[in-house]
Amino acid sequence: MSEEILRAMMELFALIVKQDGGMLQSERDFVAAFLSKQLPHQSADEFIQLFLAEAGPIKESDEKSTTEGASVRDSIRILNNCRKINRTLSQEQRVIVLMRCLELIESGKQYTPQRMNIINTIAEVFRVSQDEFGSMMRFVREEERSGFNHRSMVVIETEKDLTCKSFVVFLKIESVNLYFLKCFCDGTTLLNGLPVICRKVYLFAPGSSVQAPPAPNIYFSDITSHFAAGNDTRRISFVADGISYSFPDGTPAISNLRFAAGDGMLIGIMGSSGSGKTTLLNLLTGLTRPQSGEVRINGISIHSGDRRLDGVVGYVPQDDLLVEELTVFENLWYAASFCFAGKTRAEMTEIVNRSLHSLGLYEKRNFRVGSPMNKVISGGQRKRLNIALELIREPSVLFLDEPTSGLSSGDSENVMDLLHELTGKGKLVITVIHQPSSGIFKGFDKVLVLDQGGHLAFFGNPLDSIVHFKTHEAHINSGVAECPVCGTVNPDTLFNILETRVVDEFGKYTEQRKIKPEEWAEAYRKSVPSQEPKECSSEPWSSLRKPGWLKQTRTYLVRDLRSKIANKQYMMLTLLEGPLLGLILSYIIRYIADPSSNVYIFRENENIPVYIFMSIIVALFLGLTASAEEIFRDRRMLRREHFLNLSRSSYLVSKMLILAFISALQAFLFLAVANPVLGIKGLFFSYWLAFFATAFCANMIGLNISSALDSAIAIYIVIPILMIPMMILSGAMFPFDKLNRTLARADRVPFIAEIMPTRWTYEALMVRQFKGNEYGRRVYPLKKQISISDFNTIYRIPRMTEALDNIRKEFGESGTVNPGNREITLLRNETALLSRTGTAGPFSGTDSLTPALFSNQLAERLALWLKRTDSEYRKLSNIADMSLDNYVSCNKMALDLLYNSYHNDKLEDIVRKVYEKNKMLEYRDRLIQNADLIYLEPAAAGTRGVRTHFMAPVKNFAGRSVDTYRFNILLVLTSAIALYLLLYAGTLRRLILFFEHTANGMKRKDDRK
Repeated sequence: MSEEILRAMMELFALIVKQDGGMLQSERDFVAAFLSKQLPHQSADEFIQLFLAEAGPIKESDEKSTTEGASVRDSIRILNNCRKINRTLSQEQRVIVLMRCLELIESGKQYTPQRMNIINTIAEVFRVSQDEFGSMMRFVREEERSGFNHRSMVVIETEKDLTCKSFVVFLKIESVNLYFLKCFCDGTTLLNGLPVICRKVYLFAPGSSVQAPPAPNIYFSDITSHFAAGNDTRRISFVADGISYSFPDGTPAISNLRFAAGDGMLIGIMGSSGSGKTTLLNLLTGLTRPQSGEVRINGISIHSGDRRLDGVVGYVPQDDLLVEELTVFENLWYAASFCFAGKTRAEMTEIVNRSLHSLGLYEKRNFRVGSPMNKVISGGQRKRLNIALELIREPSVLFLDEPTSGLSSGDSENVMDLLHELTGKGKLVITVIHQPSSGIFKGFDKVLVLDQGGHLAFFGNPLDSIVHFKTHEAHINSGVAECPVCGTVNPDTLFNILETRVVDEFGKYTEQRKIKPEEWAEAYRKSVPSQEPKECSSEPWSSLRKPGWLKQTRTYLVRDLRSKIANKQYMMLTLLEGPLLGLILSYIIRYIADPSSNVYIFRENENIPVYIFMSIIVALFLGLTASAEEIFRDRRMLRREHFLNLSRSSYLVSKMLILAFISALQAFLFLAVANPVLGIKGLFFSYWLAFFATAFCANMIGLNISSALDSAIAIYIVIPILMIPMMILSGAMFPFDKLNRTLARADRVPFIAEIMPTRWTYEALMVRQFKGNEYGRRVYPLKKQISISDFNTIYRIPRMTEALDNIRKEFGESGTVNPGNREITLLRNETALLSRTGTAGPFSGTDSLTPALFSNQLAERLALWLKRTDSEYRKLSNIADMSLDNYVSCNKMALDLLYNSYHNDKLEDIVRKVYEKNKMLEYRDRLIQNADLIYLEPAAAGTRGVRTHFMAPVKNFAGRSVDTYRFNILLVLTSAIALYLLLYAGTLRRLILFFEHTANGMKRKDDRK
């Protein structure tokens, strides 16, 4: 309290007592006693003289009181002093000042109209309601027990004998959640270890206790429970019933722990490092399922998934839950948006502002939160804002993990005061606390002391815990919990006793504990009577009103988008990395073939295939890096929102939409710079869609990684592990038919490459660039026919004729065909293929091409059919060749221009495999075309045609022929959707946890051996 306020109070006291003829001796004594508790002796004397100078002399007892009211001058001074106090003191402190004013009048028993008019004025200026003012008046004036029968008062008997008048009265001021006590006891009564004066009013602060032998101790939680007993609508029972949990390696974390708590209680979980405090908190919140036992709220298991518990539990972890890029107001706004469906924007703003006012954060509402390393608001303000994210929806049970960690003593006390306010509203608050001060320790209604291995060493009142441990260790002063002079407590006493070490014969402490955790747990169980906890049967109260799926998705989307926009570095890199990489890549590979010319010709640039490949890799890289930390970064926030039971799909869809937009934008910016530099004309949308499809698929891969792994380091180690195989198996770096024999196939793309999105988008762009450009569209059909005819006449039919000759020769020499002759199998397979695709009609004797049925007549018929087929193909080739020559000669200038501007020679060499030495391969008794694959349509029908040779112009799917570009892009996008479903199901994380569990199980077996 400042000197200015104390002076104002002295002047206010003086103005009260100078009425009705002057001050009484008892009133002077009251003021002197009041000042002696507030100030040192010398300073107290100074303020007493100030009071006496204003109050005047002490009135003699035989003097008559005047009935004149306070003068106008005194009335103005009273109002001015009240307003001065109003500007500085909180409402709680104003109520205490008003109570002291009533005590001042009670000390002289002069409740005259003049004095009461002043008191009424003070109450009005301090904005104390008439009902609460009346309660305070009754509390101060009443002497008889019957006079305290009021809803704001509780009377506790301190004697079993009903004829005895020993009792303690407690008053609750509802508006400010303050408690006062007044004792009417014959014996010695102690408040926090210090004696109290009978009939004097004392503040009963959180953590306080009253000792009035022979009655049991009265704790703050007992009184709050009394007042809460009449409010059945928000009653809470919380029961941990024999919960146990072990770590994956078999180490016990929590051992058969039982306790019960109720509304209006503040419980502190204490224990040394490694005792299982955070593990216990995770079990109590439902984040971790116990291996035995259960946790119930109002009789409902928190692991049952019962919707009645939605929004009942709140959780504030030790780490920040704030979106660093958003303001204080925005953080709270979006948290509220998930809790109050149906509220208008104005109503939501009012709720958020009211919460900010109550936590003292309103002035900081437009400040960006920032990171803990780059602070914009203080640590205490950050902690209060973290708590506000939960408090705004008023959960009935609130868990906090070390809320005072890293805070100054002042900020710690502010946070604890906030928690006491919550318990005053009927909330159950359970918090892990580390090294609390004496005030914080005594402020708990109950403490739960955990020993190593998760054994429950004590659960009960903080002061009783010290007595319990000191008694068990047979300390001399075992019945004393706090300092008898100042009332302070040393919480370290608990752990000093718990972890007392055995002393060896040399007087040195050993590593062996004097009393094991199991022994402390057994000692506690013996010290408390065994009884079933009383559980509420009513449905837990919750203010949660969840919005629908679309509204949740929109809230997630807008919050994420705003946070990204507010992050200037992120925005700058996101917008610039695409065009910057596009510029670097395109500028470096803009190749001019003629060293004596400065004219760039697209057709001659040998780096175009490399550009297509690198653009796919850039898309993959941008997609992975954009998404790899998205869910990992939000994991703590998602943990908090887990208690709201929000839609996981709404969160994931919002992430997917934002990343899709970013990928689409980056694809556009990259290609808008790179394609013009390289002279790639037309096909912009085709390039953009392929780039986007690759990046979007990479987004989904990144989200799966982000969801599955537990550290950013692990995430960024995995990225190259994923990217390098996708580069190798894209088909650009190494031909698929020249890979390891255990992986490769001559007739189609290896299966391992089929699962790489880069293989599909690279093929799609190469095929589209070759046959879909302005030049390729005009000449591709004719060149395709020429290629098909040439391959059959030059390679396939001559090889079939050679095989037939070899078989006829063998048949002529021995009269039979060797059953192991593979050439007849090859001949049968190829004849069947030509019968389906050839132009001379099917060969009727295909099924007879077996060693058992072969004959000279069959051979003659087949030879004639092959000659006829060869002739037909040559005719088709000549017709197509002539058509092409005529078309070129008629449109030579236009085609030359298109040829140089749209066609690329190097790309043609790759898709046609021009420099391939083995134009045809024999594989599994089949003749495999190994050149001009861009002109070769897959032979297989139905869904089997999906897996084809590389650079196929079309794919066969569901009995239809689909353009390769269209099919590949749709397949990649479909893969992205499949990856979303895996993400939604958490498949990758489940697999990792399964393997970790299996590995830990094997390790435990090895350890036993």
